[in-house]
Amino acid sequence: MRNGVVVDIGGSGTRIGAVVDGHVIGVHAVEVATAEDLATAVLTVDDSPAGVGVSLSGHVDADRGRVVSSRAAAWAEGELRTELVSLVDAPVSVIGDGDAHALALTRLPEVEFGGIAISLGSSLAFGALNRHGALIHPCGRTGWDLGHWRIVGDGANTEAWWGLGGHGLYDLEREHGDGAAEIYAYRLGSFLVDAVQLFRPRTVLLTGGIVVGLGEALHVPVAEQLQSLPISVATPRVVFSPSRDTALFGAAVAAGLALPELR
Repeated sequence: MRNGVVVDIGGSGTRIGAVVDGHVIGVHAVEVATAEDLATAVLTVDDSPAGVGVSLSGHVDADRGRVVSSRAAAWAEGELRTELVSLVDAPVSVIGDGDAHALALTRLPEVEFGGIAISLGSSLAFGALNRHGALIHPCGRTGWDLGHWRIVGDGANTEAWWGLGGHGLYDLEREHGDGAAEIYAYRLGSFLVDAVQLFRPRTVLLTGGIVVGLGEALHVPVAEQLQSLPISVATPRVVFSPSRDTALFGAAVAAGLALPELR
C-alpha cells in the first residue's frame, strides 16, 4: 500500500492528514491561499509522498483535475492537479467533496450499495455510488449539484445549499431557538425523501459538521420522514457519520492510498 497525503478544502477551512498503510492519521487544520501554500503543507506532512488526494468544495472536473469554480477556494480554480504535480513531484487526485464523501462509504464495513452521501456544513455536497460501489457521475464533466433543489415547507422557500447549510441552520436558531434542530431535521428528512426516490440507494451517509453537531437530534425526524416513501421505494439504511473528516477517507480511496473494504 502506498503512503501519501490527503487534503480536504471546504467552507470551514482546510484539513490535511497523512495516509499510512491505508489509514488516515494526524489530521489537522492548515491555512492555505495558493497552490504553493498547499504544496508546502503537503510536503510538511510527507516530504516524499507516493500520492496526494485532494477533496475540494466546488465544481470539479475530476478526470482532468481541474477546479471549474469554488466558493470555498477561488484560488484553486484552474488546473490544480497539474500545478500540484509540478510542485510536489507525485501523482495527485483532485475530486469534488461530494464524490469524496461517497467514496468514504466504500471504507465502511457492512454497507450495502448503491449509496448516496450528503455532507452538510457551510453548504451541501452530494455524491452517489452504483450497486457495485463505483461513483455515478452526471452527464457533464463536474459532479452532482443538488444544492439548487428548492426546499418548500416549514415556512421555507429556498435552495438546499442555503436551507440545509450553515446559513439556514443559523436562521432557524435565530428564529426558533432550541426548536431549531427539530425543524432542521424534518427539513433534511423531506430533502432525503426526494433524493431517495430519485437515486433508490440502499445506504445513505449523512456527514459534515452539522451532522456531527446536531447528532442524535436528527435521527428520529429523518426516520419519520423516510416512512413517507412510496411503497415501491425501499427505505435505505441511514448512517450518521461521527467524523468531520469523512472526505479525507474518500480522497484516500480516489488517490489509490486506501482500498475499499472487501465485501
